[in-house]
Amino acid sequence: MSATMRAPAGAISLRQPYDPVAQTFHWLVVALLVVQYSTELVLPYLLPKTAEDGLVAWHLSVGPTILLVMLLRLAWRLTHPPPPPPADLPLALRLLSRATHWLFYAILIVLPLLGWTAASAFGAKVYLLGLLPLPALVAPNKPLAETVGGVHGAVALALLALIALHIAGALYHALIKRDGVVRRMLPGS
Repeated sequence: MSATMRAPAGAISLRQPYDPVAQTFHWLVVALLVVQYSTELVLPYLLPKTAEDGLVAWHLSVGPTILLVMLLRLAWRLTHPPPPPPADLPLALRLLSRATHWLFYAILIVLPLLGWTAASAFGAKVYLLGLLPLPALVAPNKPLAETVGGVHGAVALALLALIALHIAGALYHALIKRDGVVRRMLPGS
């Protein structure tokens, strides 16, 4: 069945997949976000306080890595358009999907920059890929650090809400529409 033909109601149709580079960027960012949220939200409560310094260093290393991957991903996205959305998807859902994806790009670029700025203001060292020390974006300044850190935390919570919306959309396509849209992002599709 061609990607332009419609499958019978209730059947799973084949849709044009994302290219392997886009798929790799997507799943790499997912993995980095799991690590990032784990180091910040979960692990400090499971490990003794002495482990927190290592987790903070890890968190300050993963953030710039996400920034680098997102900049590369954005460059790829701008030069390699994604497959078209399903033709039968209502306009409102197409617009919501498009807005959600562009918000991901914006937040996943701004969020690491906020974290890097807050870390710099706290006087903490930030590393790219855990190896390359990055310059401080601002001079140490505790009030600025606390303010930017607070904004960073709020944006991180907004990102969680956006992730929930994205997962809800994927579940809608997989379980309700059963239209094969989710498979487009799966490796090997």
